[in-house]
Amino acid sequence: MVEQRGSRLRRFSFAELKGLADEPLEHVVVESREATIGTMVLPSPGGGIQVVIQGFMKHRFMLGQSVAIDGFHKYPDDTVSEMKAEEFWKFN
Repeated sequence: MVEQRGSRLRRFSFAELKGLADEPLEHVVVESREATIGTMVLPSPGGGIQVVIQGFMKHRFMLGQSVAIDGFHKYPDDTVSEMKAEEFWKFN
């Protein structure tokens, strides 16, 4: 779900993405497990924004949860660049 959301959001315009900055968390159920998906829109150097989609799903048989994450940078001219692996570290 996180990858699908990221793929869809990459097609949004810069202005549309900036408008998502205050979106609430989304609570869903996946195969009877509770999950939460959040979208963060953060300023990035050079006037762009960093969009991070993060999902958390409770484990089925043990304590804890799994995390899925996707993200990219979008610029005022609507170009997109992918986040580098090390950029994801601060979100885990």
